[in-house]
Amino acid sequence: MSTLRRRVIVLLLWLIVGFNIERLNLGSVDTIDLESVTYVVIAAVVLLPWFSVFQKRSSLLVVALGWVALGTALAFDSSPKFGGVHTYLTLVEFILAAGAAVLAHRAAEALEEFRRAVEIITLRDKNDRLHSLSEAQEAIQTQMSVSRRMHRPLSVIVLEADARSLNMMIHRFVQELQRSMMQRYVLAVTARVLARHLRRTDLIIEDGKPGRLIVVAPETSEEKAELLGDRLAHLVQDRLGVTARYGVAAFPERSLTFEDLLETAQQHLRRSQQSGSDAPVREALHVPEVQV
Repeated sequence: MSTLRRRVIVLLLWLIVGFNIERLNLGSVDTIDLESVTYVVIAAVVLLPWFSVFQKRSSLLVVALGWVALGTALAFDSSPKFGGVHTYLTLVEFILAAGAAVLAHRAAEALEEFRRAVEIITLRDKNDRLHSLSEAQEAIQTQMSVSRRMHRPLSVIVLEADARSLNMMIHRFVQELQRSMMQRYVLAVTARVLARHLRRTDLIIEDGKPGRLIVVAPETSEEKAELLGDRLAHLVQDRLGVTARYGVAAFPERSLTFEDLLETAQQHLRRSQQSGSDAPVREALHVPEVQV
């Protein structure tokens, strides 16, 4: 947020100077007299970076387009462009256009980063994989019914990413607020990481408790689910630098209903938290990733 504010302020200051530079009096009347087309080009290069097609490209492209437009317009103007003060004015015109283009591009980049962060924090961008528990009830019951009818295993993994491991050293109230936002951010990014490393048949569900995700993995025994939980915890640690723990429960060994499986997995997670150590590391790092 501070980056966005700083870049917008710098851009505004540059535009204020650019649009008022003719007011300067350097010892003679109308010493600085820029061509009117210069202001049109400046306005254009400031607007271009706010379109997504230009945000994905270097600011040099906008600078080049601005210079080409300015040079073309000046070429059709009959007034002198070089020699004495005219050379100085022409350079000022091109510098003002280039500076406005670069600063607008940087401000647009900061705004896009801020927009993406807001979308992640509010879980608007779910990549079609993250569901709330209420939304996933039908899919869960379908998978449970298939497992019962076909006598096939099904596992539930409760994964919790703890934003407190980021060790934010700020005032207690601000710390709690920021930790809550960070917890939600970590939850959304974790869901993205999981979506890339789980099968399409696996369900990723947002638990009601902060920082927790539930993974429903059909055709997965408890032993394989523990290996999967290890690998997911390591992925979160490696990609986000955030400590993650998990609990596992499998159908039909642990329970016959999803609610009981979830409770058993949460108890497993609580025991892992109380032990004060991360889930045991076995061969998880050597388990090949599931392609999606």
